[in-house]
Amino acid sequence: MINRPSLCPESLVETLDTAQMLNSLGDGAYVTDLHRRIVFWNDGAERITGWDAKTVVGRYCRDNILAHRDKDGRPLCGKDQCPLHRSIVTGQPAKASQVLFALSKHGARIPVEVSVAPVRDAHGRVVGGIEVFRDLSVAMKDMLRAKAIQEMALHYELPSDERICFHTAYQAHDLVGGDFFRLERLDEDHYAILLADAVGHGVAAALNTMQLRSLWDTLRSELKSPTRFMASVSGRLHALSAESGFYGTAFYALIDAASGRVCSVCAGHPPQLLFRGAGAVEAIGSPGDPLGMLQDSQYQESVSQLVHGDALLLFTDGATEVSDARAHMLGAAGLERLVRLQTRGTHPTAFSLGALQEDLLRFSNEIRFKDDLALIKVQWGAIDRLT
Repeated sequence: MINRPSLCPESLVETLDTAQMLNSLGDGAYVTDLHRRIVFWNDGAERITGWDAKTVVGRYCRDNILAHRDKDGRPLCGKDQCPLHRSIVTGQPAKASQVLFALSKHGARIPVEVSVAPVRDAHGRVVGGIEVFRDLSVAMKDMLRAKAIQEMALHYELPSDERICFHTAYQAHDLVGGDFFRLERLDEDHYAILLADAVGHGVAAALNTMQLRSLWDTLRSELKSPTRFMASVSGRLHALSAESGFYGTAFYALIDAASGRVCSVCAGHPPQLLFRGAGAVEAIGSPGDPLGMLQDSQYQESVSQLVHGDALLLFTDGATEVSDARAHMLGAAGLERLVRLQTRGTHPTAFSLGALQEDLLRFSNEIRFKDDLALIKVQWGAIDRLT
């Protein structure tokens, strides 16, 4: 038996060579100073990207080296969008990793899973940042295929009608998402809208959206009865929840474009907002069981009457459960406030979903939403060209 001298944990840490330790990682890693100038580039980063340390060290990470883009193709090298810069400024590590696309030496985009954290000196002062990234090229092929399948299955065309106008906005947290909406014209006057939020996000939640899409077609004969349709959907999903633990929330509305009458049902979903053309705001939707929670859930129908210039704002909880830098949650009242600020000096319902998305992201003080986000605007009696 070979006797080796043992070291106490503190002594062991003192003997570690940081550069050697980072070079032993299979993942890529690099360290920057406070200005995001690269001061260390490990072997894994060279293997994944093709960029060698001699070329990279001393340059800024934004100097067309990694040139990160998010899943939607937006560049992230500006200060406000850069995860590493945000970590350095706040002094906080990222709470979760995120998927980005890095530029290789040969010009290809490489999908990587990125984690960032500040680097501190012996006195606890932030002196730079570190980013660790993992190559997702193999797994990404399957994810991109899943994304294409989901988009094809959930594709729809917005109805065109001079009496009523629809606008939608959707942003998945991951490449695939768990928010689902369907908007369809049933006859000359009636429109059906289903907005649902499956628990979680990612692949498992995305599979549940496919199930909802199937149930929409299977239960088409019940679409003109909001209570019956929602009860049938919930009952079908309950069979899945016993094994998968699935349940979700949903809001269903049947709208008469001729009269402005809206019949709606909530299944565990937060009340939605009705912005009156005269300036008032009302919450609509009676509370009900989340989808799939019980075998025989019964739902109560709520009736609202639209008048000329009114607009419905339908949303998933990605719009209300967003929190600011002080951990204050926006809530429905905060969402209403953002709409009012946007429409100040204009018509009370002349809000843009695109601008509202930007306002929500600005409130969150993040570079992307932490949950899937779906928004639907229904304008009755006036065609709103602003979204």
